[in-house]
Amino acid sequence: MLQLKAHDTLKDEDYARFARFYLTNSDEFDEQYMLHDALLHLISTVQKAHLLLFDDEQGQLSAFIQYRYTEDRNTAFIDSAILAEKYRSSRVFFAGLRDVVLWICEENRDIQTLQFHAVAENRYINRLYSKFSKRTDVQVRNGRTEHVYTAELDTLLAYLKIKTFDSAKFNG
Repeated sequence: MLQLKAHDTLKDEDYARFARFYLTNSDEFDEQYMLHDALLHLISTVQKAHLLLFDDEQGQLSAFIQYRYTEDRNTAFIDSAILAEKYRSSRVFFAGLRDVVLWICEENRDIQTLQFHAVAENRYINRLYSKFSKRTDVQVRNGRTEHVYTAELDTLLAYLKIKTFDSAKFNG
């Protein structure tokens, strides 16, 4: 099972591990995602985004999630996420999304929505995101059409079967 290493405890060597993992696996976003796209993403987001790293039992980085908050802090936007191929399954995705949502809720008590984006041509990711969120926008970035998905927190919590979560304590 993967273990979460939170962003507020990251050191320079963790950011270096993240950058290497990102560059090695960035072609997972789509086959047209080039090295210069990956480098520009790292340069423009590494200081502004929150970063969650997931290590496997051997301490090897196997997944990450990079996210940022809107100015009003009501929305968390997942900029990028990659899970090593050997760990990909519906069960791991569900558990990882659950952990991340709980992490964000604990970190930011004003959170109301989460947003994700997916390359329009990636039918699998678009189908997956549509299970727990609604497509709310279409944008073109770096010449690629992307769908933006928005999940209301209460709907997402229900999908993730988080019953013990008291959203009132996070909004009051």
